[in-house]
Amino acid sequence: MDAPERALEVRAGEGLELRADHPLAGLLGRPPPCLRLAALPTPVERAAWLDRQDVEVWIKRDDQTSDLYGGGKVRKLEWLLANAPFDGAAPIVSVGGIGSHHLVALALYLRGLGRRLHALTFDQVYTPHVARNLGALISLDAELWSVRSRAALPLAWLAYHVWRRPAQMGVSMAPGASTGLGGFGFVAAGLELAAQIAAGELPKPATIYITGGSAGSSAGLAVGLALAGVGCRLRIVSAVERWAFNGLLYRRMLGQIVAALATYGLDPARLRGGAAALLKGAGVTWSIDHGEVGPGYAVPTGDGRAAVEHAAAHGLHLETTYTGKCLAGLEADLRRGGVGGPVLLWNTHGDNDLRRWIKDGWEARLPAGLRGRLDGLRGE
Repeated sequence: MDAPERALEVRAGEGLELRADHPLAGLLGRPPPCLRLAALPTPVERAAWLDRQDVEVWIKRDDQTSDLYGGGKVRKLEWLLANAPFDGAAPIVSVGGIGSHHLVALALYLRGLGRRLHALTFDQVYTPHVARNLGALISLDAELWSVRSRAALPLAWLAYHVWRRPAQMGVSMAPGASTGLGGFGFVAAGLELAAQIAAGELPKPATIYITGGSAGSSAGLAVGLALAGVGCRLRIVSAVERWAFNGLLYRRMLGQIVAALATYGLDPARLRGGAAALLKGAGVTWSIDHGEVGPGYAVPTGDGRAAVEHAAAHGLHLETTYTGKCLAGLEADLRRGGVGGPVLLWNTHGDNDLRRWIKDGWEARLPAGLRGRLDGLRGE
């Protein structure tokens, strides 16, 4: 077991009480347990290479949340893995594409806790990035129940529960770890950003760009900003189609996060009127941009690839499923005009090198059907 995993074991073995310096510690009367998985706060930095005319751009570097596996997922897993029903010894079963960052994060952090991941997966375009993620998943001893598409996921569910039922069933976790409690990770992130603004590390953004898919990150961030009194516009660049992420689903996630905050003792006066009133009172607005989805979830687009290349030229590593499309949305809005500054791009990508986890010959451990489909899935 290497140093990052040993650190995870130590953190998991410490008391799980919310530490006194945590952004939510002073707000929750009955705070739930929370693992210490992330190195916070993450830095903010100028991105002058993205400036356009009089609009100043900054980046929130959540790619630096952990040296084990960073990105936004670790913020959610700190909470979920410390609380029922996810705090036992059983495997966890969750859903994602074969290159899912959520599944990779789960596999790595569960390994550090001596547990396993059961993954219900669907095919996606087989880019080199997806291949690395899939190789890491298999090498980390995740077990896959694989189908061709999201529409066929009910078949994966049936296989898991009936046809190829595991000896020990897993506890089901929502896609993207997006639940009311999981959203606390980004509520705290909003409070964290407010503290950085107050400390003069960056100006208060007029607009924050963040990717959207399962809604937990962007909804938690909106609630955290509202609790901190940081009025701004949240521009959520969707990585999925309208049927999978839309205003109705986003409001539902906002409501789940606010309800969870109430359960754990946030002052009821602050939540009177629910999520809509909380955001309106603080001047937090949001909009969803579906213009970068392209042909569908996880299908690379020309603009997304160009954004990834542009970022890489300036030392920022993104990917084509989520964060590349988010940057493409920001750049498109800047070209069109009408975006007031300053602007903040929230980088949720976990940029850790996964090659050290990947074992030679991992492809032989893939489910037979998926192994036979890989050549047809290659996108580049």
